[in-house]
Amino acid sequence: MLNSLIRYFDLQAGYRTGGPRAHAAGANPSLPVIPQYIALVLGIAVQPFLAQFQQTRKWDLSGWQGWMIFSILVGLIVFPAVYKRSFDPQSNLFVQLCATFASGLGWQSLMQTGAAVIHH
Repeated sequence: MLNSLIRYFDLQAGYRTGGPRAHAAGANPSLPVIPQYIALVLGIAVQPFLAQFQQTRKWDLSGWQGWMIFSILVGLIVFPAVYKRSFDPQSNLFVQLCATFASGLGWQSLMQTGAAVIHH
């Protein structure tokens, strides 16, 4: 159980010697994790405000502080699942950040995916 949890949060596991992506051309053991985490959290943070704007055509940013804390926590939980499935070290970083941001917009699905990964 503990090993599964450690493997879930070890973002570089696939790129270490013997990992499934270790020999990929251009694989970099020090991938830019922090910018992707920020992109995911921002995607999670703006999602309810975008949804509300679609319904009302008015911006209401009340409660954003609490939602930001929630976004950080959700991002921490789902980020490893997103990161391991979406990051390609050979692709442009901006493209990767856009994909991660979009993943944050669908955070409910990501939370379910993260829970499924932890249970396996």
